[in-house]
Amino acid sequence: MISPMTPSAERIAKRDIAIAFVLSALGVLLMYSNIVDPGDPSNNADEQSWIHVGNLLPREFAIPLFLLVTVPLVWRRVNPLAATSAAFAGVLLNEALLGTEFIRCGVLLPTAFLLAFAIGAGLDGRSARTGLLLVTGLVAVEIVPELGPLTAVIMLAVTVGMWGIGRVVLSRRRMSDELEERTAELREARDERARLEVATDRARLSGELDELLQRRLGDLARLADEGATPSDAATATATLVDIEHESRRTLEEMRTIVGVLRDDEPEPDHAPQPTLTHLQALLLRAKGSDARLTVEGNPRVLPPGVELSAYRIVEHLLESLEDSPEVEVRVRFDDSALELVVAGPARRRRGAALERARERVQLHRGTLEATTRGGRAATVVHLPVLAEV
Repeated sequence: MISPMTPSAERIAKRDIAIAFVLSALGVLLMYSNIVDPGDPSNNADEQSWIHVGNLLPREFAIPLFLLVTVPLVWRRVNPLAATSAAFAGVLLNEALLGTEFIRCGVLLPTAFLLAFAIGAGLDGRSARTGLLLVTGLVAVEIVPELGPLTAVIMLAVTVGMWGIGRVVLSRRRMSDELEERTAELREARDERARLEVATDRARLSGELDELLQRRLGDLARLADEGATPSDAATATATLVDIEHESRRTLEEMRTIVGVLRDDEPEPDHAPQPTLTHLQALLLRAKGSDARLTVEGNPRVLPPGVELSAYRIVEHLLESLEDSPEVEVRVRFDDSALELVVAGPARRRRGAALERARERVQLHRGTLEATTRGGRAATVVHLPVLAEV
């Protein structure tokens, strides 16, 4: 399960500083307008206040003291509870020292809404409820004396609504994280199951190969014993022909079994083995019609083992990439080697697919170089065409 979000899960971002700076600047301008032109009726909050509270400090102290309310917005995502507590304490201090001489709701309400959303989206359980209580207290302490209980109720409802929106965002974020974690677990389980199936098939085929060798070598030994003292040249020639025939048949059967052992995902017996001509269909099936395939050099028919392994290598490398139109596959035919380049957005867990591709490459004494930059992976594979397979 996804663990509850903690205050340390976030760090101060540039947007947090920008929001705090903008609201602090607006607050400073608002307080300055009250100080410069106190005779303006719109700046005379005492005459408009529902409850009058006198001031203990000169009006000039309004500018630095109001920053105590807006500056805590910098920490609204890092520690929403502490930021709200600091803003609430700043409002209480403003009310106690400067009274209702100023109208502050134009900046204070957006501050409260941002804090309410941050609490809903960043905290859970008792912390979320405590934060909601603090932010509603912040609104009530300022709005009730200035604008009366009816307006305060409306603003409190909006504040609770912002808190509720934050709760919805938190729920969806956790659901997304849980789905991503479950998807990763399913991918790992699928890869593990594939590895177990391959190991089981290889063990079975290894037993069949051992049995085949024992039987064929016995037949060859019998034929050699029979031809050890030939009665004439014709008999000796016939014996050698039989030995050659049986040796070739044994070699072909061994190649068939070894070829299956090399294949991590054996095709049904009745299906043809895939080749490089099937890459376009593979790319379309795996990544969609927007993925690109480029063929360079002099295309030609390669040994069956190289063709099959090249197809499987591309298949494994595509599994290591996200589904995206930015996926690219390039095949280059050189005189003595086949070059494969597969690039696109990398998946978070791509090690298993890369390892399967690397095993294929090593069977042909080739090389594989995988790099990841800025979330984009690129893998370059060289397969010697003249290597024995």
